[in-house]
Amino acid sequence: MANVKQLNIVKDLAEKKAQAALNKFSSAQQQLVQMQQQMKALTDYKQEYLTQMAPDSGQPVTASKLILIQNFLAKIDQSISQQRDVIARSSVAVDSRRQEWLKAKQHTESIEFLISKQHQAAQAIEQKQQQKLSDEFSMMAFHRKRH
Repeated sequence: MANVKQLNIVKDLAEKKAQAALNKFSSAQQQLVQMQQQMKALTDYKQEYLTQMAPDSGQPVTASKLILIQNFLAKIDQSISQQRDVIARSSVAVDSRRQEWLKAKQHTESIEFLISKQHQAAQAIEQKQQQKLSDEFSMMAFHRKRH
């Protein structure tokens, strides 16, 4: 059986690893939220731009202005598309970090289970020894009373 002190050292290291994994997971989640907020800002900006560029009822729109608007909207759409790709990669990173954290957490829990089993086994041995001593004292007391 492994020594409980050694298992506690391993458990401490596993807890540190699990905490580091949790920190990476949390950081990846925060980054994903930021990317999603940037995406929303881009789509909101596009919508606002389209609303502002709606032709006035009395003003005709020139071809050159339409080309400028179309080019600008194409750049915004390209930025939105790139942001979608960034969000997809960030989402994969979040999932990966989550799996790493869960694995590290499970490892820590396994070590804690082993330590618990070690304590239970030690207690069982101690109880047997105490029962044996108690039985011996009872036997000695019984023999003393008989003699």
